[in-house]
Amino acid sequence: MINLPTSVEEITEETRRAFKAFNLQQKLEQATLAVTCSDLSAIQAIQLPSECTDFNDGCNRRDMEGAVTLDWRVDPFSSMSDLTLLVYDGSGSGGVPYYVHTLLLVHGGRKSGFVADQMKLQKSGTRSQNNCSTGDYKIEIYLPPLAAKFIPSFLDYVYGASLKITTANAPPLRYLANRFDLRDLYKEISSKFIPTDLEVGTAPVYCTLADQLKDFELRDRAIKIMAERMEKLNVNSIKNFSPRLMRSLVQCEKLECPSEVLSEKVAVWLRLHRELEQARGESLGGNDCGVDESRNASAYSIRKDDSDALTDEDFYWLTHVQIMPKISPKEALFYFKYGAQYPQVMNEVGSGSLKSRCLAAFSGEWALDKLVAHVESKDAMPFDIYENLDLESKVQLLEASLVGAKRLLEEKVEASKEEVVKEKDVKRSEEIMYKTNYESSSSSSPADRIMKVVVMGCGIGPANGIYMYKGINERTGSGSNLINNNTIVYEKEAIWNQKRVTFVLYPTTAGQYYSQHKLAVRQSNSQQTQNLYNSPTVMGLSGVIPELAWEVEGDLEGIHPPPQFVGKIEQPPAKNWNKSLTHSV
Repeated sequence: MINLPTSVEEITEETRRAFKAFNLQQKLEQATLAVTCSDLSAIQAIQLPSECTDFNDGCNRRDMEGAVTLDWRVDPFSSMSDLTLLVYDGSGSGGVPYYVHTLLLVHGGRKSGFVADQMKLQKSGTRSQNNCSTGDYKIEIYLPPLAAKFIPSFLDYVYGASLKITTANAPPLRYLANRFDLRDLYKEISSKFIPTDLEVGTAPVYCTLADQLKDFELRDRAIKIMAERMEKLNVNSIKNFSPRLMRSLVQCEKLECPSEVLSEKVAVWLRLHRELEQARGESLGGNDCGVDESRNASAYSIRKDDSDALTDEDFYWLTHVQIMPKISPKEALFYFKYGAQYPQVMNEVGSGSLKSRCLAAFSGEWALDKLVAHVESKDAMPFDIYENLDLESKVQLLEASLVGAKRLLEEKVEASKEEVVKEKDVKRSEEIMYKTNYESSSSSSPADRIMKVVVMGCGIGPANGIYMYKGINERTGSGSNLINNNTIVYEKEAIWNQKRVTFVLYPTTAGQYYSQHKLAVRQSNSQQTQNLYNSPTVMGLSGVIPELAWEVEGDLEGIHPPPQFVGKIEQPPAKNWNKSLTHSV
């Protein structure tokens, strides 16, 4: 049981004796007078007597019951601080002293492993520079400016205060927890808070702060999240990124963004960065809106020496052909004009150069329409970025537009020819189908009159229409898709790609209890089939043809979409076949 003092003098003397015992242990290497948690509890449990209730010298904080607690914020003499934490932030203004207590930083519940190690070093003989007569210790530490700003909050936490972690303070507090070796705090921030808080909306903040702290692991995690969701990233949230950070983002191996969309986002960032550079230059030069060109040039040269200035190398990698093979037509002229200040990049030749990609983008349909509308009516359709170009650049753009117009015309002619070929294929296929159907309808076999299948809505026009039942005597297909001679198969003769083919509809087994239908094509001179479409699997007999939810199996071009409907139809007597078919379908 602790005997509590009853006067101010006794309180002071008791406290001094406790600290003197702790300092004596540091001086004597073989002493065993370590201050334990119970000693600290005794100090903090000292009750002020009733006559001291109005005593307010600010030396220590007191709770409602009058218990004395240690506080690093008050006068170091009054609080009996025995350790000076000298923090340097690289500003050149000297270190900022914080007067703390080794009892809490070395032995407290939130003790610092870093401070404990430093105290051991000083105990072992490195205290020659300190004031050994008074027993004071001093630890010097160099921190990034951002981390140094949060030292007060960090010390409050060490002294027992609650800590509210946010997106803005998580990176610097994580840095301090790691630097001072507070493992519980580091785990709380790194393993619990950041994983739930770090997403595409907060990633720019984490990336910027972690970069300032040189916390590369956290910075790269934030960059990865932004790269994976680049298409949804708001460019305004990264406008303060340095060119170095922006390069890391667009060159991230996890980048997921279409080339033209990426070119638009990078263009927006370049505009925002240019505005920030101009504002910085005006601040450095004391310029206003009326500054002359010579002063602007001087300010720009100053900014070029700044670490945030965009260099030729930065611009080259931000627009590299590997990450941006296609430029958006909407931003082609911007890159063309903006790149003029980076001649090493714009003077490159070849189809992969930025200039070639800009010219190719400007030769597209959107840019052509924009340019033609402007030429026809400059007042109604202004195109300032084009008008502000030099004559040589305009000539290059007009030449690219002329080549693009010719290419578009050729593409339209070729597409028209392909459409004519497809229409002919469908027409000839229908002729073959109706001829085969007429011959089948005159047959006396009842099976030929009722066993027909209609296919509608698939990407191959000639494959749509009526499929006739065929009794085959040999196995068709390959591997697991063999057609046995007892299988019900439907065929349709047609013309596809100007060649006579046979479209085949047949069932296959899918496991022990399921079946599936396939629609394939067979060349007229071959017995091998190539599967084009698959039906969903169904349980039961292979004669059940699924009507909907067919999918594409083949890798050929021009076969999308898969059939929208496949179903059996009935055929009445031949004289009423056409009329009945309409109602059945």
